[in-house]
Amino acid sequence: MSAQPRAMGEQAKLDLAAEVLASFGQARLPVTGSSMFPCLQPGDVLEVRQPTGAILAGEVVVFERNGRLVAHRVTGESGGKLITRGDRMRRCDEPVSAAEILGCVAAIERRGRRIAPRATRLSRSVSAILRYTEFGTRIAVYSVRMVRT
Repeated sequence: MSAQPRAMGEQAKLDLAAEVLASFGQARLPVTGSSMFPCLQPGDVLEVRQPTGAILAGEVVVFERNGRLVAHRVTGESGGKLITRGDRMRRCDEPVSAAEILGCVAAIERRGRRIAPRATRLSRSVSAILRYTEFGTRIAVYSVRMVRT
């Protein structure tokens, strides 16, 4: 019984985010997961904007998948659909059509600073290491949370 209201609440969040992006062209969304760690960290706030042109490899896009909002990096294109993957994930997501894209991440707000959502050499190296160790990711995410408090 408790799963139904939670699912309805998640759907309401998705609908609200999509409507805000459609109406205003941009939205601010909190990061809760670690699939893009360390580029995106739990507690970051994403400034998401509707795409204005072609979406290129390297950009971080937001789309809906299995009832959740997902922010993952575009790694390429295949058959007219975008291939995306979380920086810390081993496998790519199912291809995403352009119509499924809610927006592109224009900026990340972290501890009062605005930063670009690009992958640096350091973040790519850390992501590559964390792809193979869930325990390491948990320690890294915990450490980030402790620094923020």
